[in-house]
Amino acid sequence: MIINQYQNYMYNSKLLEEKFIKKSNNNFTLLKDNLFFRNITFQNFQILKMISFLVRDKNWNNYDPKILNYEENFDTSLEYIFDLEYGIDEILKTRNVILFSENSITLSSEGEFLTDFWTNRIGFNLLIPLQNHVGSNIIVTKGNDLKEKKKFPENIKPDQPFFKFKNLAYTLDDSLLVNINFEGILFEMEDQRNWGDASYKIYSGSLLNPFPYLEKGGSNFSQTVKIDLENKKQRSFPSKNILKIDHTTSYKFPKIGIKIDSPILPDDNLIKNFDYYYYLIDFTEDFKNVTSRSEKKVFLVALVDHANDPEEELTKVYNFIAENTINLDKILICPKIYLNSFQPAGEWPKVPELNEYYKIAKKIFSNSQIVSGMVTNFTELNRKRPEMFYDLVSFSFTPIVHDSSDFGVLNTPETIPYILKTLKNFSKSTDVHIGPISIGMHFNPYGESLVSNKKKIRLEMADSDPRHDQLFSLTWTLAIFIQSINKESKFFTFNSIYGHHGILNKDNTKRPLYHLNNFLISLTNSEIFKFNPVNEVYGLKIVLNDKKYYLFVNSSKQKKEIIIPEINFSNQYKLNLKNYTDIFNNDFSFFNFKKDTNPYAFEPLEIKFIEDK
Repeated sequence: MIINQYQNYMYNSKLLEEKFIKKSNNNFTLLKDNLFFRNITFQNFQILKMISFLVRDKNWNNYDPKILNYEENFDTSLEYIFDLEYGIDEILKTRNVILFSENSITLSSEGEFLTDFWTNRIGFNLLIPLQNHVGSNIIVTKGNDLKEKKKFPENIKPDQPFFKFKNLAYTLDDSLLVNINFEGILFEMEDQRNWGDASYKIYSGSLLNPFPYLEKGGSNFSQTVKIDLENKKQRSFPSKNILKIDHTTSYKFPKIGIKIDSPILPDDNLIKNFDYYYYLIDFTEDFKNVTSRSEKKVFLVALVDHANDPEEELTKVYNFIAENTINLDKILICPKIYLNSFQPAGEWPKVPELNEYYKIAKKIFSNSQIVSGMVTNFTELNRKRPEMFYDLVSFSFTPIVHDSSDFGVLNTPETIPYILKTLKNFSKSTDVHIGPISIGMHFNPYGESLVSNKKKIRLEMADSDPRHDQLFSLTWTLAIFIQSINKESKFFTFNSIYGHHGILNKDNTKRPLYHLNNFLISLTNSEIFKFNPVNEVYGLKIVLNDKKYYLFVNSSKQKKEIIIPEINFSNQYKLNLKNYTDIFNNDFSFFNFKKDTNPYAFEPLEIKFIEDK
């Protein structure tokens, strides 16, 4: 079985190869990712995370265009020309030109609808980085030429920060002037930190307008975005390779749970050692054949029918718990309709106030924690904030709502502190549960269903992800975990026992995330300190049984040299792409320390666990 797992891993490794083409001129550097452009810098200063051109159908799916013609011209500028065809039965043809000149970027698209074309959105998208932008001043010019002085928001807004504008102007680091002009349609910005993305997103059109909308066959399409940049002064870039610990604040290691889909559990030591079982039951369907006989603490997620009286619905839940041997530790009551997402300014369904459910739950589940929040993403929690009668707040996390690329997923840990700061602000510092935390999605609040990932590729809104059993998934999970550590974050649920998000195969053989969960549970009762992240390297100091350990992850696909003062790195275990297949050995352990001759070097996606001698 170990051989079979290894072969499956090697198959997926080849399947998942990503290639970016790096280009530069005098001022700009960029990574070309097929039709997209990533990590755009101007004079070594990141100004954009991505430039894309997207055509959405009426279900918010992106059309995959045919490339009819491609040209590139490189002299003092960088010019890319794409002739594209979108759609199958409904057809749009465009010519898109992306031009990086000396001090500007010009994006232009000219096209024609060959048929009637239903769409939710068409046009250019700009992803604005968080670094140097969060909290900065910005001047927003509206469609009527009215200028508004604003700021890039620090806390995450549930709705769009800026609506229907034609120009944005701002200064970064008190030195770089940025002016973005939009023609052809008014644009809008949303705070993509809601979904875990480390960016603000500028896109064409407005969610305040009706959608989908119809473009008539024979009509033309035209859109231009011009980005001008001016450097006011020379900037120095300090070294980013010194990782420093924050000794001022310590944290107790949080509790780790596991998601179960059935009360029938395997006879496995790790499964027995989880602090609680996260168990979702849909009480709007026939659940009478569901029984439970476990003394383990249960975190019950109860989906209820919003059309029925809340007391009747919760009595149904109470009767189920009373008829079964359930050690109810925590309960999250969620009207099933809230598995769907609703725009803040849009029409919401008529649902009893969540406070009403929580108030009743406080009475009938008096020995359990009442959990507020959403089964789905922070987005939905931010749009439906709790008010009272709760003990804990919960949301789940997935990185593939908008961008399933390695580049996009590995950026998401940067967003976590902003999510938790926003949550702390509106939940009055209530304790937090995060989970399930996985690359593949458990629910799709934004469409009819999850996308079935039959081809096992990187895919947004997908029910599964082929990186789940890769080193990639372990590194990303640890980076999210480290970034999530704060005073309020007390409970984490990463994975399921079985299935797309599982830690065991059907025959109960161990998958890679089994070892990661086992490792984290072995650190229970430890005291931890956080390092300030540097250059996508995240770290913890762990004090366990009077011994000191250090845990670091390189959440990037580049090699890193990191200086960490006052730590003896020589005795360490490191897991990287070169030795990852060791995880399939029966004796695998993160505690297999060895001497290392180059301890401060990090391989791509490397995990280091260090014993302080």
